[in-house]
Amino acid sequence: MLPRTLFVARGKGAVGWYRCALPAMVLGCDWVGAIGDPGELRLVTGMAPDDLDLDGFSRYDVLVLSQVAGPAWLRAIRGWQARGITVLYEIDDWLHGVRKLERHAHKDHFSRDEVASYELCMRAADGIICSTEWLARRYRSLNPRTWVCRNGIDARRFALTRPPRAEVGVGWAGGTGHTASAKPWVREVGAVMRRRPDVRFISVGQPFAQWLEAEFGAERCLAIPFTALEVYPSAMAHFDVALAPAGRGGYFQGKSDLRWLEASTLGIPTIADPTVYPEIEHGATGFHAKTPQEMAAILDELVGDRALRELVGAAAREHVLEHRTAQVAAQQWAEVLREAGHATLAA
Repeated sequence: MLPRTLFVARGKGAVGWYRCALPAMVLGCDWVGAIGDPGELRLVTGMAPDDLDLDGFSRYDVLVLSQVAGPAWLRAIRGWQARGITVLYEIDDWLHGVRKLERHAHKDHFSRDEVASYELCMRAADGIICSTEWLARRYRSLNPRTWVCRNGIDARRFALTRPPRAEVGVGWAGGTGHTASAKPWVREVGAVMRRRPDVRFISVGQPFAQWLEAEFGAERCLAIPFTALEVYPSAMAHFDVALAPAGRGGYFQGKSDLRWLEASTLGIPTIADPTVYPEIEHGATGFHAKTPQEMAAILDELVGDRALRELVGAAAREHVLEHRTAQVAAQQWAEVLREAGHATLAA
């Protein structure tokens, strides 16, 4: 039996979907997406009672708050705890790494003082839930009660048919902050495109395909802009090979392996940085490339071998469907909720 739990996401973006909505729905818990701070909080999405408001948060035994910060949230956390409610803090990023990226769209919101505001809430919470072990090791210095709940994938959203085509689509999909890591790989994709006229490059989110458009034209370079989360699976269906580069800094090391999960669920083989994607079995459920040149060599082979692409893509899909669905991942969340909730009740 789970304690009565409410997951609270910030807004209605991808982080809230993967870190709040999915585990909540699998476990039969309530969840909301909220904008603003306590006192001016507005619920903009979710699956919860129609009359739920901030006062109604006190109906729950456990609150899972995703990446909140500021004095109002700190006061609210302490107020809920005084009523005997367990408050868990969910985090999916290494916040100290954001300000060190020159081209991160949200860099200005993560100064040292801003990050300290997040950390005050982490310290005050009854525990922290992280998406990776790397993050857990670092945030454990703020709060010794720190757990890892890995991301899972909603396979139903990716149950799409990818029609056969003569050309080979090489793709990248993701959010902000990846320019420095993506540029050397995209440069090597361009070199492959010069040798192989049947190769196209597609980017979803950041417009990296525009870097190659001047040379190869719009018919071979497609930049799909940031769009609703629901559209990403169909946008990625343009891919025959997915790329997942990563930089060496903490910002990248703290990232989860969602790119591989998403591409694999579509049956698309991924070439990925081994630091962020250690679960990939090289040559079986994907490919590891430590350098852009290693990536280009693997990409050359995949472009010329449809059977290999299909074989590795199918194996990756089978692995993810067995080990990394939202249903499987939710069991980690269930264990944490039981442990945290029961500990508070016992106290």
